[in-house]
Amino acid sequence: MADNWRGRLFEEHSDLHRKVERLKKFILSEKYDSLPEIDRQDLKEQLQHMEQYHSVLMRRVSRQCNSA
Repeated sequence: MADNWRGRLFEEHSDLHRKVERLKKFILSEKYDSLPEIDRQDLKEQLQHMEQYHSVLMRRVSRQCNSA
């Protein structure tokens, strides 16, 4: 059972990392620039929250790697 939650943690970290990178790339695109200002603000705020969450997951993953 312990390995199951650990695997889910690693998978969640990996998935979130991919999503963060995709959103960063989108924010640099022309399509992003064509969005209304309110949508651009929301996406930037979303990215901030995703990065904070990613940071927490990184700490958790790091502890699991050090204790394994």
